Amino acid sequence: MLIITLTALGLATLIYWVFAFTIIYHLVRFGIGKTPKKLASVFLVGTVALFSLSILLFSLVDFRAIGHNLNLFNEDSIFSF
Repeated sequence: MLIITLTALGLATLIYWVFAFTIIYHLVRFGIGKTPKKLASVFLVGTVALFSLSILLFSLVDFRAIGHNLNLFNEDSIFSF
């Protein structure tokens, strides 16, 4: 179960970064003038900031407390360590 969860998380991260890169690439490559390039740089900084914040907040979650409160601790659970 843990492998499936990690694979899904990795796939979601990959799709997110491909989508963000596609937007940034098209703004920089096909934009005329400086405005699309400034917009792309703001979008890149925002993407990196939000991704870093979500990773930081996810690392602070206590999964053991969640598992105990929801009675999710059994042998097949992703919360059992």
